[in-house]
Amino acid sequence: MLQRKLFMVLLVGVGSMELSSCGGETARSAQTQASPVVSAANKNTRQAATASSPARAARKEFAREAPLSIYHNPEAGISFRYPRNYSLEEGDVQESSFFLKRQEDLDGEQPGATLIATVQIPEDGYPNTTFEHGSLQLVINEAGTEKTCREARLVDPSGNGPRTTTIQGIVFRWNERESETAGTEIVERAYAGYAQSTCYEFLLTVAAEEAPDPDGFRKPADMNKIMKHLEKVVESLQIFTKSARPPAESDEETAGRL
Repeated sequence: MLQRKLFMVLLVGVGSMELSSCGGETARSAQTQASPVVSAANKNTRQAATASSPARAARKEFAREAPLSIYHNPEAGISFRYPRNYSLEEGDVQESSFFLKRQEDLDGEQPGATLIATVQIPEDGYPNTTFEHGSLQLVINEAGTEKTCREARLVDPSGNGPRTTTIQGIVFRWNERESETAGTEIVERAYAGYAQSTCYEFLLTVAAEEAPDPDGFRKPADMNKIMKHLEKVVESLQIFTKSARPPAESDEETAGRL
C-alpha cells in the first residue's frame, strides 16, 4: 500500500515537470514568432525615416535658395543671383558715394564702358559691427579687346600678379587691394572676363571703420566673410546669347501715338 502511494506521488511530480517544460517551450516559441514582427516594424520605421530624408533635404535646400533674387539682362547677355535683402539699381547710380563708380567716372577711366547694375548690402546688414559699406557693380565694355580686358584693373601694392578663376567656362582674372582713408579700411576686388566680344567686369568693395569701438558695443566687421558673400554673387554668373536691342523710335512716331 505504501509503495503504491509513493508510486502515485512520483507520477504526479513527473507530470508537473513535463507540463512546466511544455509551457516554457510554448512561451519561447511565441516570443520567437513575435520577434520577426517587431523587427519588421522597426525596419519599416527606419525605411520610412530614410525615405523622408531626401524630402527634408530638398526643403532645406529650397529654404537656402529662397532668399535669392535673380538679375537678368537679355541685352547684355548676363544674369546672376544675389541675396534678396540686398538692393539692386540698374544703370547709373543716383546717390553720390565715395565707394561707388558712376558712369561719368567710367567715361574718364574706360571709354566705351557702361555701368549695368549696382548691388548694395543694406547699411544695417551687419548690425553691431563696424561695417560701413558693401557693394558689387557690373560693368561691360564692347569697345575694348580681349587683351585690354584681361589687363588687371587694380594694382596690388604687394607686387602679386592677378589671379584667375573660371566661371561658366570663362576665365576671369581678378585682383584685390586694401587701403585706408579717413579711419576707414577698404578692400576692393575687380574681376574681368571676356566673352561674346564683350568685357564683363565686376567691381567689389567692402568698407569698415578701422578703429575699434571704445565702448565695446560694436565688434570689428569680418571683411573677409562679407567679401565672400559678394564673391558668391560673381560665381553665380550666367552668360548667354545677347538678344537684339529694340530699334530706336523716331520722335515723329512717338509724337504720332501721343
